[in-house]
Amino acid sequence: MTPGRNSELDSLIADITVDCYNDDEALTAFETAFDNDATFPVPGTVIGEQVQVVSVAMANDRRELLATCEHHGKRYRIALLDIDLHGDPITNTLAAAYRRWNSP
Repeated sequence: MTPGRNSELDSLIADITVDCYNDDEALTAFETAFDNDATFPVPGTVIGEQVQVVSVAMANDRRELLATCEHHGKRYRIALLDIDLHGDPITNTLAAAYRRWNSP
């Protein structure tokens, strides 16, 4: 990733999390950003398998965003960080910002 791209993602992360006081609130803010701005369904890849991501949300027992994916007529909940999205630029940028925010 280029330095300019990192700066763009850092700016988006700052915009998404501007009113957040902790990581739980930031996670909720990312969920809201996906709800408001991402386009679903979006194609993706998980362990080499093509899936359709139909939504992104938090789960009460997990401290991460989960994607609901369809594959061969069944639905699965998979950590968003484990999916390579192939969507529109806005959805892909949100995913990249979430990945950057979540990285150590």
